[in-house]
Amino acid sequence: MSNWRANPSLEVFTNRVHELSILTQAAADLERGRPHHVALFGLRRIGKTLLCQEHMRQLAAEGRVIPVYMNLEGIGSSPELFAQRYVGLTCFWAIGRGEGSVEPYLRAIDLVQTPAAGIPVALEAIRFMLDALGREAIDPGALLHLAFDFPDRLAMALGRPIMCFLDEFTELSSLARFPQVGNPYKLFRFIMQQHSHVGYVVTGSAISAMEQMVRDHESPLFLQLRAIELPPLTAEDTQSLTAKIMGQPLNPPAQAELYTYTNGHPFYVTALAERLRELSPAGAGQITANQVAQAFVLETLGARGQIYNYCRYLYDISLQKARGYAALKALLQILAEEDGLTLTEAARRMHRRPSSVQDYLRWLIDVDLLVFRDQRYFYRDVVLRYWVAYISRGIETDGFPTTEDLQRLVADLSERFARTSTQLGRAKESEVRELLRGLAGRTVPGSYFGQAQPVSVPSFTRVEPYRSRDGQIEIDALAENGEKWVVEVKWRLKRVGRSELEPLLSVAENLGARAWCVSQAGFTPDATVFAHGHAILLSNDEDFAALAKLVRSPVGKSSL
Repeated sequence: MSNWRANPSLEVFTNRVHELSILTQAAADLERGRPHHVALFGLRRIGKTLLCQEHMRQLAAEGRVIPVYMNLEGIGSSPELFAQRYVGLTCFWAIGRGEGSVEPYLRAIDLVQTPAAGIPVALEAIRFMLDALGREAIDPGALLHLAFDFPDRLAMALGRPIMCFLDEFTELSSLARFPQVGNPYKLFRFIMQQHSHVGYVVTGSAISAMEQMVRDHESPLFLQLRAIELPPLTAEDTQSLTAKIMGQPLNPPAQAELYTYTNGHPFYVTALAERLRELSPAGAGQITANQVAQAFVLETLGARGQIYNYCRYLYDISLQKARGYAALKALLQILAEEDGLTLTEAARRMHRRPSSVQDYLRWLIDVDLLVFRDQRYFYRDVVLRYWVAYISRGIETDGFPTTEDLQRLVADLSERFARTSTQLGRAKESEVRELLRGLAGRTVPGSYFGQAQPVSVPSFTRVEPYRSRDGQIEIDALAENGEKWVVEVKWRLKRVGRSELEPLLSVAENLGARAWCVSQAGFTPDATVFAHGHAILLSNDEDFAALAKLVRSPVGKSSL
């Protein structure tokens, strides 16, 4: 990270405007002496560190806030080492500006020979550590207290606030195993709350652990950090990133194919775009959708592919410490073929009791391989699911697969991704109908329907799929009881546009009904404008989850 300014990845950094605006506001609040702290989490290789690097670059260019970066995964092997490296890295960035070799800053004995020794508050910290390390009985609690408190004291000495970027923050928990340390998060919170010259941006790839850390009321850091989950790139941003890597845009069909298979995950987009650049030196504009599919198969199922090796790493590192390894592998293979199973369905396919299978499922959720939504279990990463489905059957591509083998895999790839989308869509259509029955007669926040005012849901007596007599029109749900609603579900990884809302509005007008569209990926700006002009209700994935939560709450409680 010491050569972060020269990181070539920053040259293709794409968008993240919303997340950067939050970090910029946090820096502005820090300058005013009112630090607000941020927890940034998401899938591995989703771009958390790159986002931090980009914000650090901006802060360094402005010169008002000093950026400091540490990856806690590599410095927490013991309290003594952690304290020396935490203090040293703070000096490396705040005094040495992150330039040159970081090695002299990693041990207190060497830190004396760096420019840090010329700063009285840093020299005091160095002497404290050297004295503590020279004693027969080391007090790890005192060393950690010194380390956590040091950035604020240094910021005051330098006359500028410091923003600390602490990567893989959940690794701090490893210090808890040492005597006299206790819960390191409690100590961190206690000291952080006393700071007015330091802001923190903590990141983590362990999504479940990060969510529990910042959202569980029993966690020491509950309500101390603003939680931001870094999502995949949108289709538009994926196109921009692809063009930066390849030097020119793909044609629309090829770009749509690339987005379908990568879901906007920056690492997958980058790996696939680089593979396409190798396969088609003539130029990105000449690449076909079929070539994109071929490149994805080669990159994901070939042992030399970046995506293949990433999936292998993710799979192995997640399972290497697990008990019941064979059962976990079997469960992952079952869900790779049939994503979205309930507990009962998964147990039936494993020929085991639901209680035992549930333990395995919980563990797979804890290590972020699966997610639990609407009483069903899904892969968190669809590309990993595809990889497991094939590798578990011994299907890999060597360096030079035959044309027939490659085309067979491409055909199966298209069918597999289409089947996944269809299965999820049908399940969600049923859930929407149940939701309408559960919300009947309630008044709910308008924001869940894309409206400014609360929405009163009629007491529907009939909610069923609708098909016209001539079979030309099919709607996912028609809800009736004097007043009518028609509902269309678009459960896929692509935002709904105006062209898809216009037919829904036409059906609604013919039936004298109100239109509601539910989209997993949300809506394009022109679709939102069109919907507002025609009173169409809009709900994305988060809105739907919030509505489902209302259904599970007692009717007597206020929905507003």
